Amino acid sequence: MRAKTLITIMSVALLLTACQSPAGNQVKTGEKAAATFPTEEKKEVFGNYAADALNGMKTNTNTIFDQAELTVVYIWDLSCASCKEEMETLGDIGREYAGKGVQILGIARGIDADNEEEAAAVSAAASADYVQLIATEEMEDNVLHKFSETPVAIMVGRDGEILGNAVTGTKDSAYWNSEVEKYHSKVCVNDHPADCGVG
Repeated sequence: MRAKTLITIMSVALLLTACQSPAGNQVKTGEKAAATFPTEEKKEVFGNYAADALNGMKTNTNTIFDQAELTVVYIWDLSCASCKEEMETLGDIGREYAGKGVQILGIARGIDADNEEEAAAVSAAASADYVQLIATEEMEDNVLHKFSETPVAIMVGRDGEILGNAVTGTKDSAYWNSEVEKYHSKVCVNDHPADCGVG
């Protein structure tokens, strides 16, 4: 009787072992491995564009971005009345953070030979003494076409990566100081003098 019971127990054990699915275990293992390696998010970059500045200088956006940890790209046009006041505010911000890893870059839209002098005069009157690039067709096609109205500001890191969402509409100096410090703290690596000296 005991021998029969022992044989029955051994048979059941063998049957259970045979029913296990190695493939099923492989799927679970695969699922765990997939969870260990999340997909890296693709960075959105501003792009490198050769352009003329209102002062006649020829440069490109990557050269400018490389000069600071954080660049506030301010997009404006001559039809924007509120832009002029904000350009003055950003001029103050640029001077306040000069040498601290932060800079302002203006991009003027709709500028041609007929109104270039007017745009330069507006910039000078606002004491916006940062670089003012003239928007090119390539800039419009790849970046600026996303924004139907001005002003628009975009935070850009040294590597050209766009940080956060674009800022639309005019803001005061308190807002800009807060945004500059917030975004600069995210990109600052302190790899050259005064990079992290904001605040």
